[in-house]
Amino acid sequence: MTDNKPDNTSGSGSATQHDKPANKQAASPAGPRPAKRSRRSVLVIVILVVLLIIAALAGTVWYQHRVMHERGDALLSQARQSAQTAQAASSQASQALELAQQQAGRIERLQASLGEAQQHLQSLEQALQMMTDSGADIALVNDVDHLVSIAHQQLLLGGNVSNAIIALETAQAQLARANRPGLASLQQAINGDVERLRAVSTIDINRLSSRIDELGGLVETAPMLIPDDAAPTVASSPAPARRAAPAAASSVDPADPWWKRCIASVADWSGQAWWNIRQDLASFINVRRVDDAAALLMSPEQAGSLRDKLRLRLMTAQLALLMKQPDVWNTETKAVVQMLQARYDINSVEGNRALRLALQLADTSIQVELPTVANSQNAIQALREELAKSQNSADIEEEGASPSAPAQDDAEAPQGEGAADDTGPGEQEGAANEAAPDGSEPASARNADLTAASARIGRAGA
Repeated sequence: MTDNKPDNTSGSGSATQHDKPANKQAASPAGPRPAKRSRRSVLVIVILVVLLIIAALAGTVWYQHRVMHERGDALLSQARQSAQTAQAASSQASQALELAQQQAGRIERLQASLGEAQQHLQSLEQALQMMTDSGADIALVNDVDHLVSIAHQQLLLGGNVSNAIIALETAQAQLARANRPGLASLQQAINGDVERLRAVSTIDINRLSSRIDELGGLVETAPMLIPDDAAPTVASSPAPARRAAPAAASSVDPADPWWKRCIASVADWSGQAWWNIRQDLASFINVRRVDDAAALLMSPEQAGSLRDKLRLRLMTAQLALLMKQPDVWNTETKAVVQMLQARYDINSVEGNRALRLALQLADTSIQVELPTVANSQNAIQALREELAKSQNSADIEEEGASPSAPAQDDAEAPQGEGAADDTGPGEQEGAANEAAPDGSEPASARNADLTAASARIGRAGA
């Protein structure tokens, strides 16, 4: 049993060994073919992938080339349009430059013509100034003389300093606007007169008139020494203030006996009764001092006539104040003071107030020394003489320069001061209007100044 096993094992092993080469031989022809096929399929796939990649790249390149070509065309068209726009702008700029050059040439020509016109105008102005200088000065001096005459009339007739200052200030304004060196002396004289008028201490007419009116009202209501229709009761001298009732000498203690309380109450009652009787008896008697005994003998009708006379004297004093009559003012105010002291009760409130007002009015002086405008008038006269002399010298030079002038022109030439003064208003106004180019104001402006000054004087007087 044991001997057969090894043989089987060996036999089978040999059989297997013989079978393996046969299998190898049988499988060897079919083994290489599938490998080649797989390689071919891989190559085909790779080739296809490469072809696809190449196609995608080619499509991308073609698309990008197309986009770039379109963008290049667009940029080229834009560049052409920009070139056309720039060409149009350059043509417009060249046209504008040509127009500017033409305008510059026109402006230069206009400036040249304007310079020539200005030269002609300056020469004409100089000639006109030389021709009308003296006439303008005469017209200006006449206007100033008119204003100075108004100031002189205001000072002489009404003593109105404010109106005189207004007239002289208007003359100052005209001389300042004219700015004539030859009239400097006249301007200095007017300035001096204005300063003197401003330094004058004037009278406050409104305040004095109001005090006179107040005094007239007090004269109507103030009581006199006798009763009348205006004041039926005569005011007595101010009596001392009524004293208070004396206080009780001692207070009553409730704890005291009844008889002490009775004695204290009787003493208080008797003291109060005596005080009341003494006050009543003191009011029955009034003592006053009267210097003029005739004041107590006046009747009510005479008292009314006296009040009327006082009113008339106050009206006369007010009229003297307005008319600048110091003598009448002093007489009337002193008479009013004397009548108030003699006939009125000056111890009353109204009488004392009326007397104090009357004394203040009597002590007020309305006589004021007013300066004159003689310096301005003398300066105007001197300027007229100088202007007349210069006019005569100018006429003589003109006659010497043109001997062939007609005799009629020589006869019409102004001679001396009288000819300068005889210049009519129309000729003065024409000369003043012609003198406007040399810097002075025309006659219309000066007339407006005169009208404004007259209106201011009228308002001040009102």
